[in-house]
Amino acid sequence: MSLTVKRALMLAVAALLSRAAAATELPDGPNRDVVARACGACHDLEMVFDAAGQDREGWTGTIDEMTGYGMKISPQEREQMLEYLTRFLGPDARRPH
Repeated sequence: MSLTVKRALMLAVAALLSRAAAATELPDGPNRDVVARACGACHDLEMVFDAAGQDREGWTGTIDEMTGYGMKISPQEREQMLEYLTRFLGPDARRPH
């Protein structure tokens, strides 16, 4: 396989992976925009889904970790995020397909 063909294939795969990551959307619900903005400022939302299944205490720890990395949120936004994450991505939540 020529170098040009290999590069073209690598670009095509990268584009597909990028499109798949961008297609990830959080479930509809109150405060979704707060979570999308705060989390999406540093990483793709796929990482939020990877952490799904946590209870409120688990999400509190995740938010603590993210604020340690520099996430800036107000106390009100923190509470909104916890409400959303626990309700829509908590232990009883199912990941959309």
